[in-house]
Amino acid sequence: RSQDYAEASARHLLTDKRPENYAEIRPGILYVNISEIDAVGLKSNLSKLVAAKGIVCDLRGYPSGDALGLLPYIATKPFTSAHWNIPVYLLPDQKKVTYNRSRWPLTQPETPHIGGKVAFLTDGRAISYAESCMAIVEAYKLGEIVGSPTAGTNGNINFFILPGNYRLIFTGMQVIRHDDKPHHGHGIEPTVVAEPTIKGIAAGRDEVLEKAIEAVSKP
Repeated sequence: RSQDYAEASARHLLTDKRPENYAEIRPGILYVNISEIDAVGLKSNLSKLVAAKGIVCDLRGYPSGDALGLLPYIATKPFTSAHWNIPVYLLPDQKKVTYNRSRWPLTQPETPHIGGKVAFLTDGRAISYAESCMAIVEAYKLGEIVGSPTAGTNGNINFFILPGNYRLIFTGMQVIRHDDKPHHGHGIEPTVVAEPTIKGIAAGRDEVLEKAIEAVSKP
């Protein structure tokens, strides 16, 4: 399955040293590694999140947990995904291609509402499901997007086996953003650009996280 492959690939990505989930990284500001949260941990920490004046949500990589679970508590109106279009080829040479079109069902906001400032960290390691989540954040303006553009590769995959047992993989779905622009090759752009520097890495700093803390700390 496409999700199985994406999850397996994500395990080989470089990861940074990150704070503990739901840790208070500055007075009144909580950190949530949205890539790893589950429903039980989210429920038990909801009161802390609601009381926080700022929340930094880390989505630098592929989510292995319930990444979408947090979004209904931040949203103020129902939300859905980008458009998923699966091509249907009935003629050769891609003539008169039609599409089976779909998107996720509407998700309703949940209570209690998280009303503090929110920032989402992302970068080129965010691919597939991670980009589906970030597209919702972007379209419904759920918070600042801090970092660099996502991978720009989303949708189910197709593959076939070549001689020598090599597997050739390509995207089998057209993904159209909420604003009707193509997703592939573009990804989700940050509202606050931030990238690691050699100097920062050498000093053991997470400069992208620092920029997000700054964003949620503003009055």
